[in-house]
Amino acid sequence: MRVQSRARAWQARALLGGLVLAAATGGAFAADVPSAVTLFCNAHVFTAEPAHPYAEALATRGDRIIAVGSCADASAAAGAGATHVDLHGKFLMPGMIDAHAHPIGARLVFGGGLGMVMANFPDQNGSIPDLVRYVGTTVDQGTSRFGDVTVINGVDLSYWLHAAEIDSLLSADRYAGIPIVLTGSDGHTAWANRAARLRAGITADYLRTLSPFQRHYYGFAADFTPNGFVADAGLTRLRKSLPAPPPALLIAAGEAAVHYLNSLGITGWLDAAVAGVVGGDIPVTIDDPGDLPVYRELARRGKLTAHVVAYPVIDPDGGSAQIDVVETLRRQYADVPDFSVAGIKVFADGVVEYPSQTAALTKPYVNSDKFSPVLFDPKRFNAMVVDADSRGLIVHIHAIGDGAVKESLDAFEAVRQTHPASVLPHTLTHAEFVDAEDVPRFARNHVIAVLQLKWATADPVDFDQIKPYIDPAIHDRIYPARSLLEAGATIAGASDWPVDSANPFDAMAQAETRTGPHGVLLASQRMPREAMLYAYTRGSAQVLNQLDHIGSLAPGKRADLVIVDRDLLTVSVEELREAKVLWTVFGGKTVFGAAP
Repeated sequence: MRVQSRARAWQARALLGGLVLAAATGGAFAADVPSAVTLFCNAHVFTAEPAHPYAEALATRGDRIIAVGSCADASAAAGAGATHVDLHGKFLMPGMIDAHAHPIGARLVFGGGLGMVMANFPDQNGSIPDLVRYVGTTVDQGTSRFGDVTVINGVDLSYWLHAAEIDSLLSADRYAGIPIVLTGSDGHTAWANRAARLRAGITADYLRTLSPFQRHYYGFAADFTPNGFVADAGLTRLRKSLPAPPPALLIAAGEAAVHYLNSLGITGWLDAAVAGVVGGDIPVTIDDPGDLPVYRELARRGKLTAHVVAYPVIDPDGGSAQIDVVETLRRQYADVPDFSVAGIKVFADGVVEYPSQTAALTKPYVNSDKFSPVLFDPKRFNAMVVDADSRGLIVHIHAIGDGAVKESLDAFEAVRQTHPASVLPHTLTHAEFVDAEDVPRFARNHVIAVLQLKWATADPVDFDQIKPYIDPAIHDRIYPARSLLEAGATIAGASDWPVDSANPFDAMAQAETRTGPHGVLLASQRMPREAMLYAYTRGSAQVLNQLDHIGSLAPGKRADLVIVDRDLLTVSVEELREAKVLWTVFGGKTVFGAAP
């Protein structure tokens, strides 16, 4: 969409005329009265409606918006009996939507909610003694366990460069008989001590049976002795050996995640791996529904205060049998309010950082002169994506490398050619590197770019673990957000939480500056502020295929509202980073904070 200049007065923005429509009623606003009417006046309103993006007032009845416009227009629609809320110039916007997150994590281990109720190592300073002390304290406390396995989440990827040293310290002496697993902050990597590796069957003898490519998912010495590091397929093998987390722990994780996201003004999200495993190398099954039962229980308890669209991870070469499973799960959970299984998640590749290097690039990694291929057979995969579209399932593809992006766009192009009338919002997430010739293919094939622009940072991860190992021509196209926007692509905002912070304001500021300790990461790709507000509202609502009732402020839509403590369109980027949500309203009910 065309991004408008923010250099204009709010009062002029609000001259929209009467926009009063009758609206459905539902759950009450801040009270158990379905017909309750509330008038919000004297606000800086961002509507996310391109034809009239700004207003000064809004009125709701129950769980629906009935008017947006000037104070006079909204007051006339609200009527004499409305409850008046004077916002004193505060910023009012639609509830934000995270188009790619992992809020719970039953199968993923590293899910955000589990990270909140289990041990989560916070340090990024690379200190091995600090890590070992933290592990020792966690072991002594007897907390953060799956069965008898101590699990610690969120370890920075820089620690994997010292996997052998960590192994020497956490596999011997007092730890020799204690299974310990450290999960990486990227969700694709982990480390396991010797006791945990033996349980998973990750031994020198096992590694000798693998092909050179299969060994790429494990860290080991010259004699094949494992050092504990695993990625993607190796992580799957490790994860299969872990005891299941207790149901009570998962419910606690779910409640913590929902509350945290609501506190950030987030009232909807795409759960990008609700069942199945990262990489999809184990087929999703009806008998292992992942976090789906957790969402059902949260809804039963009245704790699911968000619109959630869930995507099981499938084996990309699994064909129609995998689609059948997802359709069955969709039917089984169709009765859960504000929740749906709407599509499938597929991994086209892994991650680019050294030592993993499982992202599929169009040129070899410079340190090994080797390619990492895509994780599917293109012909079978294209047929499966076409099949999913024919059954009304949205396809959400993880693609980091420019090679993976290219193959994914080929699949979506096959869909548009086979089903030209299809309007399903298929999505490609991450798009860390995109070949210049593929940038216009997003808009041409109606593929939404779901971007985690908090990662667009000139930081040690890029400087030490990415840039030295890939072709410079590929690195020069890193996170090409502005190019995609200017080529007409729909951009959706996402965090991949807990891989990074779920705070949308952090991501908006980073998308605008792209700065870090090592300078600016490709200044030509900086994003306009307004474009990022659209990305976290209207764009992400399109990803959920729910723009008809969420994602913007318009009469008839759900009363999902956020009050912020400053004008997000006019403050400096430094102030944007510090913005705070004062009040989050979901379907007309307060779910965080209170009226200012």
